[in-house]
Amino acid sequence: MMLIVGVYTYQLMWFKSADELITLLLAALCVLDILGNRNHRQYKGLFVIIGIMTFYMLYSLFFVHYNTAKAIMSDFFIQLKPFIAFYAAYSMGVRFNDSQKLFLKRLCIALSIIMLAIILLGYGTEFFFHVAYFGIISTLLFLIYYYCSYQDMTRRDKIIMMLMLAVGFFSTRSKFYGFFVVAVYIFFWYKPGILARMKLKQWLTIVIVFCVMLYVAWGKIDYYFLSSGFLSDSDEMDYSFARAALYVQAPFVLLDHFVFGSGLASYATYSSGDVGYSQLYQQYGLDNVYGLLEGDCPFVSDTFFPELVQFGVVGIILFIYFWVWVYRKIKPQTLAPSAIQLYKIGLLIILFIVIESVAGSVFLQGSGIMVMMLLGFIVRDVTSINEQELQVIRYQNE
Repeated sequence: MMLIVGVYTYQLMWFKSADELITLLLAALCVLDILGNRNHRQYKGLFVIIGIMTFYMLYSLFFVHYNTAKAIMSDFFIQLKPFIAFYAAYSMGVRFNDSQKLFLKRLCIALSIIMLAIILLGYGTEFFFHVAYFGIISTLLFLIYYYCSYQDMTRRDKIIMMLMLAVGFFSTRSKFYGFFVVAVYIFFWYKPGILARMKLKQWLTIVIVFCVMLYVAWGKIDYYFLSSGFLSDSDEMDYSFARAALYVQAPFVLLDHFVFGSGLASYATYSSGDVGYSQLYQQYGLDNVYGLLEGDCPFVSDTFFPELVQFGVVGIILFIYFWVWVYRKIKPQTLAPSAIQLYKIGLLIILFIVIESVAGSVFLQGSGIMVMMLLGFIVRDVTSINEQELQVIRYQNE
């Protein structure tokens, strides 16, 4: 449902809150699981995150208060969405059987072919709104197909996955080109621990991959961070670049609100411009930047990383800690092929989120909810495999 309604056909629908509605449904299922199965221990992480976000909501309402209560509550829920999706998948114990995986694989193939046909017929932007979604949807379909195939992957599956991912080239987005290069390397050559035992030839391969990724992404790096004046004095910056302006002022906002940040709905989020207009934009001279004007701010949430200043250094440390925890969970403790494949999928999801977050807010949108659900399944599966292997080792030692 999330793939079709929340991502694939989202731009065609008059109802623009499909991802919020599905997130609420996931939250309701979590509550039913906790009450019905007394499975509350599995949700400790989610309880902690809700507690942290509740603190920031109260902090934003009663201490800093740069926006309206409506905007703050809106941002509170938006920030929670990916974490609800992650813990719903991680904790509820839902598993796909072989027939369900086959259905999902066929669905991914069908959606990829339909998208390619729509693009070739010239209706791509009318159906998917923006060319960037060609790359995002292609990546999602690739990752879902990969997850449904990792246990018994055939040569045919690999060819289908590469063709599916290649549809994203129609996006003409540098960030997709960069992800494609890294995805091909991880999919075909990377293995856990390879960095610790690499020879000169393998290091050269990584350097070449990095250079190719930098080359294909250079146009956007130059556009947003060099030509805009992002790396020079902020007074000389061309303020027609909304993303660069948000990046430039983010350190100053953080320094002025160092410990707990500027609060929810205050900076670089949808709620900070479209639900209510944050007072911070006027204070930092951003209210005259094209795309960040009051009542006309289409680029206010066109990036993700700058919004972390809303949470201060404490929130940033907690955010980093979550991702360190996730990485440790997906890192296999065994050489089992299934664990290694799951690790690769998890690594690709993390890289996808990082790359997209530089110049987009995918993490908080329907596509971000999809990959966070997938990541939740992967963390759960790798944890299960690691526990099984440890039990086998203990049995053998006895």
